[in-house]
Amino acid sequence: MRLSIDHQTGFRYSSPVKSSYNEARMTPAASEHQTIWSSRVSIEPAAWSFSYTDYWGTRVTTFELHEAHERLTVHAQAVVDTRGDEPAWDTERRVAPSDLGWSALHDRGVIDRMAEYLTVNRRTAPAPELAALAAEVADQPPRLAALDVCRILDERLRYERGSTEVTSAAADVWALGAGVCQDYSHVALGALRSIGLPARYVSGYLHPGPREPNTTVTGESHSWIEWWCGTWVPYDPTMGRRLTDSYVRVGHGRDYGDVAPLRGTYSGGASDMFVTVAMTELG
Repeated sequence: MRLSIDHQTGFRYSSPVKSSYNEARMTPAASEHQTIWSSRVSIEPAAWSFSYTDYWGTRVTTFELHEAHERLTVHAQAVVDTRGDEPAWDTERRVAPSDLGWSALHDRGVIDRMAEYLTVNRRTAPAPELAALAAEVADQPPRLAALDVCRILDERLRYERGSTEVTSAAADVWALGAGVCQDYSHVALGALRSIGLPARYVSGYLHPGPREPNTTVTGESHSWIEWWCGTWVPYDPTMGRRLTDSYVRVGHGRDYGDVAPLRGTYSGGASDMFVTVAMTELG
């Protein structure tokens, strides 16, 4: 699917801000499932900026402003071609020929190389109950174990906007039984890492449908996960499915903190954040 994405986010300030320093991670990434035809990030008011690729492989636009402003807007636009994960490995519970087994994943060389995707922190540490449930399904090939861990989440959690904060921890989300995509991703990451499966957080966009060429819809910033069992396997624990061509990848990291779309600091009073995402399937 060819998609045009128009993402605007920023801050409204209660009083003029004299200076601000920010990082934006809003540029779609090229991959085997995604071709980038065009992309640009603009800032209003006009700001000094430069771009680089961070440690995790995500494109970053960093910028700073040193003039009084009451509103800051970051505008990211892109046109991308997306391709879904076509083999129905999840519904058919298929293991790929290239998948590694548990003995290979427990090799010291793999553990050392994937250490950052095996470590849990406050955001991702699983509740003891979830860790125990994950261990119960780890007696099968890693890909299928990961799939069943995600299905445990599907049975326990419900999607509920406003039920959590951006700083909510996975264990608290599990206890609450509700959250949004960021929470589903953090809960899944902690559970997968607890059984020795490297896993990472992925940020991007999701076209919610309906599929009507040249019709603009309200899109969503979204997150999902990937686990590593010889190759990176993408999966959306919020929707309970492998990825389709409705997903647009931006970046990845250990958790949300590594790939927040916009973050920074400023000198001034209170602020309100705003976000809009418009997506158009191009015919």
